[in-house]
Amino acid sequence: MVEARLLANYRECQVPVQRLRPAIVRLREEFGPYPLATAAPFLDVAGRELVQAVQEEVGLERELQLVVVRSGQLVLTDQVEDFRVQVEYEDDKARRMRPESRTPGIVMDPAFSFGRPAVRNVRTESLAEDYRAGTSRDQLADLYELASEQVEEALRFEMIHNQHAS
Repeated sequence: MVEARLLANYRECQVPVQRLRPAIVRLREEFGPYPLATAAPFLDVAGRELVQAVQEEVGLERELQLVVVRSGQLVLTDQVEDFRVQVEYEDDKARRMRPESRTPGIVMDPAFSFGRPAVRNVRTESLAEDYRAGTSRDQLADLYELASEQVEEALRFEMIHNQHAS
C-alpha cells in the first residue's frame, strides 16, 4: 500500500513507472522486501547515497529518480518528498500514511479500521455514508465524538476520493 502511494506520485507526472522496476528490485537487495516502505532510503544520508548508487547502476532515467543532487547536496525528488511527508515511520518501517495531502487529518493505519482511510479511527466512508443518509455534520460530530473540522475533512476526503475514482 505504501509503495503504491509513492508510485502514484510518478504516475501523476505521466512517467511510465514500469521503468522504475529494475531499481526497486535492486533496492530490495539492500533494504529488504519493501524498500519504498522503509525509512532509510529517505531519511538518512547513507540511505540516499545507496539509492543514488543503485539509480546509476541500473541507468534510471532522471524523471524516475528518487534522489538527485541539487546545489551540491543529495536530496529527495519532489515526488519522493511529497510521499515522505505523508508517511509516519516507526522502527524504520512505514507505520501509517496520509493518503491525500489536502486532508492531512485522514490516515491509513493497518492497526485501525483495517487500514482504510479514517479520522481518529472512524472510517471516512462510514461518515460519508451516514451523511448521505441524512445525518447532519453536527450529528456526526456528536455521534462519533469528533470535532466538526474532523467531520468536514472526512467528507472532503471522500468527495476528492470519489472524484478520482470516477
